[in-house]
Parts: sequence; C-alpha cells; structure tokens
Amino acid sequence: MVVTDTFAKFARRMAATQGWPYVIIAETENPIRQLEPEALRARAEAMIGTVIEGLTLPPAEIESRLKSVAMAEIHPEGVVRSATPI
Repeated sequence: MVVTDTFAKFARRMAATQGWPYVIIAETENPIRQLEPEALRARAEAMIGTVIEGLTLPPAEIESRLKSVAMAEIHPEGVVRSATPI
C-alpha cells in the first residue's frame, strides 16, 4: 500500500478490518498534491524498495517483521475503544 505519512496508521487499521493487518505500507511525506514531477519521482524512488518487499517477501516474513508494528498501530496501548472490530 502506498500512502502519505498522514494516513499510514489509518491505512493499517482499515487494512486490518479487511483481514490484512500485516500489509506493507510505503509512505511518503504529506502533501504530494502540488509537487513537481521531479519531486514526485524522487519520492517514488525512495519508496520503491518497500514496494518491492511488499510484493516479493513471503507472508510469514512480512508478518514477523510487522507483528509488533501492526499491534501498536491497530490497538494502541492504553486506548480503550467502545466499538467492536469488524
């Protein structure tokens, strides 16, 4: 998944509701809306390694790398939610 840093945690939570809590997320700084093509290309090149890992790593490796990250982002410690997860 490719997102700006503003939406990374939200993206992980949404992916988790669809059964993908360990999705690899390539993120770049927000905003990107008014960047020139050269600046966008530089950001894309900076994320390409993460995108390739997300497409080529075995699922077990991805899960082991992201287990603690996903838990912290999906269920932050000390935050009590009243809603039942989907």
